[in-house]
Amino acid sequence: MKNTAIKLLIAFSTAIILASCNSGPEPLYDLSDTSYPLRNIDSSRVYFPDDFEGEISVISFIFTHCPDVCPAITANMSNIQRGLKDTTDIQFIEISFDPQRDTPSVLKAYKKRYKLNDQFTFLTGQPETVDSLLKKMEIVAVKTFSDSLVQDSSNYNMRHSNTIYLMDKNGRIRAEYPASVIPPEHVIEDIQSLRNL
Repeated sequence: MKNTAIKLLIAFSTAIILASCNSGPEPLYDLSDTSYPLRNIDSSRVYFPDDFEGEISVISFIFTHCPDVCPAITANMSNIQRGLKDTTDIQFIEISFDPQRDTPSVLKAYKKRYKLNDQFTFLTGQPETVDSLLKKMEIVAVKTFSDSLVQDSSNYNMRHSNTIYLMDKNGRIRAEYPASVIPPEHVIEDIQSLRNL
């Protein structure tokens, strides 16, 4: 049953991108009308999505204290990159929805741990800026505490969305996928479709 559901999700995701290429409906999310000031691992200001205009972007949202799903998401992003024969016009972006703990230096260590190259950009920002972006893209990211911990503790987990997004060169989200389980070849096919627009 679980495998069937995953296959249906994959088929639906692929259908979205193919439909957008062929008939041009509204994108899933249009980020081109808003600019979010964030910080990269060197603490430099990055405006998302403006600074990535002109390139196709594969985007995910993670937090570095995640024990299971986020490492799988990052690994799948890396697999997508490795599966592409040509990555010259592609950016891989991972945005933290835990800015309280994921400082630029923490994200830098995370990137190093997974041996990711310069095509991977990690971003964090002020909580209100990150929250605004999450709301725009309807992303769930909720802190969860054990019964023994006070609510203002920095020792918490997060219940969060598990999604990879494909953004076109104009800041519009064209497809979304179950991030930790989508076969890389499905995303790669959709990237090629966007390149042919």
